[in-house]
Amino acid sequence: MLALLLCPPAARAQTPPQEAPPPEVPPEETPTPAPSPSSTPTVDLNARLEPGERDLLLSLAWRTLAGHLTNHPIRDSDLEGYAFTPRLMAKRGCFVTLKKGDKVRGRQGDIEPTRPLYQQVIVFTRRAATRDPRFLPLTDLELPDLAVEIEVIGERHRVGGPEAIQIDRHGIFLEKWGRRAVFLPGVAGSQGLNAERALDELCKQAALPPGAWAQGARIEVFTAETISGPRPPPQPAPLPAEPGASPSPASPGRS
Repeated sequence: MLALLLCPPAARAQTPPQEAPPPEVPPEETPTPAPSPSSTPTVDLNARLEPGERDLLLSLAWRTLAGHLTNHPIRDSDLEGYAFTPRLMAKRGCFVTLKKGDKVRGRQGDIEPTRPLYQQVIVFTRRAATRDPRFLPLTDLELPDLAVEIEVIGERHRVGGPEAIQIDRHGIFLEKWGRRAVFLPGVAGSQGLNAERALDELCKQAALPPGAWAQGARIEVFTAETISGPRPPPQPAPLPAEPGASPSPASPGRS
């Protein structure tokens, strides 16, 4: 089980975590991928995304969010307008946070690279909007006040203990006895924790004994690339063609 330390303590659920298999993702949550290579692309997890890739993920998240809240869900045909690069089709860990002002209104994700990155963004944007049990589901009336934040998980490195953790830079992953918990980068530091106290908090959230991190636990650190921004302005509708004018060329990526 993976406990996610993603919000300030007051915002987290108070119910102690229980052992349970990870929930299955309903088939409709994962859109049919656009045409892609037969094998999963290999990418450098420490390399930053290109500006165009970052803009595409943010645009995709907003298209997903607006459609989900207005009962116009994103469809397979909508993906034809996006040019997915090998780095966007590679499997990556990812978290999506929805904020209203300075307050978190939903956050969902997975540190494990379970799907292509662009699919992770779609799935976790939906879940953050209406399926985060710590918050009331969002509505379409809140769309103008929302901001989207995507955190793309980088390469994870195993460390021996708190001395190797840079609390203001690293995310921290802890696993022992099949129980897991994670701090995203910067979260532990924002709560005033040092590295040792952060590990103790991870043990608590994973229902492990105090200090269990000191022997036999798997401790990993990682960084994440953050992509954020408000809702992009709507694209103006194309003007009707004048009689006798030549048709415009098709947009890239559409048939």
